[in-house]
Amino acid sequence: MLRSVVSGAVCVLTLASFASAQNADDAWKDLIVKATYSADAGDSGKAEQTFQQALHEAERFGADDARVGTTLNDLGQVYRKEKKFADAENAYRRASAILEKASGADSAEVADVNFNMSVLLFDQGRQSMALPYLRKTLATWETQLGGEDVKIAAVLCMLGDAYRLEKDFKAAEDPLHRCADIREKDGGILNADLAEAMHSLALVYEGEGRLQLADPRFKLAEKIEEGTLGITSPLLAQTMEEHAVLLRQMGRQKEAERLELIAGAIRRNQRK
Repeated sequence: MLRSVVSGAVCVLTLASFASAQNADDAWKDLIVKATYSADAGDSGKAEQTFQQALHEAERFGADDARVGTTLNDLGQVYRKEKKFADAENAYRRASAILEKASGADSAEVADVNFNMSVLLFDQGRQSMALPYLRKTLATWETQLGGEDVKIAAVLCMLGDAYRLEKDFKAAEDPLHRCADIREKDGGILNADLAEAMHSLALVYEGEGRLQLADPRFKLAEKIEEGTLGITSPLLAQTMEEHAVLLRQMGRQKEAERLELIAGAIRRNQRK
């Protein structure tokens, strides 16, 4: 009889513990949804506050729980938008350590954090420091997503730009070509993301002194940007300005002057 009573009491306690854990998980999920909604609506202050509340709920499950890691990753995104770069970096580092322990170094969750860290470092002009994070992300996503996914294109273009900014032009070529190929297959020629890849490739070829290869890529980038972003786009103005520099190197002064004239008009319109 005593054994039966004890067994029943243990069962009740177990059920109560399970219900409590379930309630805590539901509370955490509810806060994540609210915080994400605020972030998507552009209310970074509210999103930060709610993600911090979600982090507090997640920590009820233990400091190394995967929910803590995913919440920190989300919070890091908000910090980055707010330009709280040090806070974002700390959040990503904590998230990576937790998720690596919970899911493994080659997991999709860790790759997402590594990519977010790369974007953060780019935002601060620290492209060389982004390189190891980009390489890790690329290795994981290629294994899990295959070689043609648009997410991989984003990593490849960032990788190529990081090499380009380090003036390692040879290393930059292959990832930028792969990025451009994926983006063209995904979105066709009139694709602003493809223009970005072509622009970077043009700068790489210019850096290598291969001006004849750079010129048509500048032209294609301009055509795409005009078609997708409009004639008043500041990105189009930037491409034209950089193309004009190339044309002057090639002795094509009149063409350079024409592009500079259009770019100047765009800039004046932008300042109004």
